[in-house]
Amino acid sequence: MQFSVSKTLKMRTSTGLVVDYADWSDKTSLPKQNNVQTKNITAKLNDLKSFVLREYNDDLANGILFTAYWLKEKISIFFERVEIGTNDNIVINYMAQYNELRKLGKSKKKTDQHYISLEKKFSEFQKFQKRIYTFPDIDKKAMLEFRIWLETKDKLMESTANRTLKNLKTVLLDARNNGKIIHHQINSFSIENISAIKVFLNFEEIEHIKNTPIIGNDLQYAKDWLIIGCYTGQRVSDLLAMNKGKVFTKTDSGGESFRFIELIQIKTGKHVTIPMHDEVEQVLLKYDGGFPPAFSDKEHSNTTLFNRYIKKVCELSGLNKIVKGRIFNDELKRNEIKETEKYKLVSSHICRRSFATNFYGDKRFTTPQIMSITAHGTEASFLAYIGKTSSDHALNTAKTFREIKELKEKIV
Repeated sequence: MQFSVSKTLKMRTSTGLVVDYADWSDKTSLPKQNNVQTKNITAKLNDLKSFVLREYNDDLANGILFTAYWLKEKISIFFERVEIGTNDNIVINYMAQYNELRKLGKSKKKTDQHYISLEKKFSEFQKFQKRIYTFPDIDKKAMLEFRIWLETKDKLMESTANRTLKNLKTVLLDARNNGKIIHHQINSFSIENISAIKVFLNFEEIEHIKNTPIIGNDLQYAKDWLIIGCYTGQRVSDLLAMNKGKVFTKTDSGGESFRFIELIQIKTGKHVTIPMHDEVEQVLLKYDGGFPPAFSDKEHSNTTLFNRYIKKVCELSGLNKIVKGRIFNDELKRNEIKETEKYKLVSSHICRRSFATNFYGDKRFTTPQIMSITAHGTEASFLAYIGKTSSDHALNTAKTFREIKELKEKIV
């Protein structure tokens, strides 16, 4: 089959059909109509011609790049020769290969899980749409349809749906870099950033929790771990693994001694040195210089119990202020943003976020100082973590400039 688009673009490839030369008409460039078999072949070729013309007009409107490979693909689709299980021009197949290659790299486990989840969700989306997507099929309209499906059918929150969409775009661009033809609209397709709601405990709330009488060993231990967490800034896996052997004393050049907690973060493998805050020292004194007991020998159970107990501790401490946050809806089986009592939004991660947010707000500490403890890789990721932007940075600098000006005026 030859398909001429212009003088410079002529696509030519085999249909894969075979006919005896004696049954071929050079005049019509079709089989002679002298038996049932040749008539069937002619009918197929005419249908193929109509199909290719329709596909060309549709793809022309969508800005698809035309090559001999395009024609070959269309012929394969028409005759249903596309091997769905192996053809890596089918998006879901490419995703599977992409995820396998990620396993060989040094990508983060959590990020890998996001892409595995994308593969599963896009497969379900295909079934819902009752079609199989190749790369040129995914244009802006298809991306928006996928996002709507994620929010309405898969019950994802808007921020999670947008993150999934960003991951899909990453896969599409990776395919483009590996020679696949993707729709031109994908290059400029932008996905809105939806900021997650950041819930943390301020210093006043932490002090209130500290001064609230708590009955019961498990709740008391949870309260103490919560205070330690808010002044050390570590993930729950590292927090609950702290022990006396990780406490060190270091002396500076002037002979002054300081105590630190040193650990290697389980998630990142980064070495972290945490200066011992006075509030942490006070807790450790209750346990002969050590840390509170664990709730379980198993890490997962330890975290689960800690989450359960600190919610109760915060409820008993009167953290009943109505705030907006993410709550799991048992009936709908999805997270929802709603207004509720603050203690219901408390989980183990509030320790790390409270530390980062509170000390970022204290001008006596630089951002790199705080990041050396939280071990965020970049300032951008740190600011995103606490819900700040570069404009917040600029505002803090502007306030400092004003304070300097006022101080100079007082001196004068």
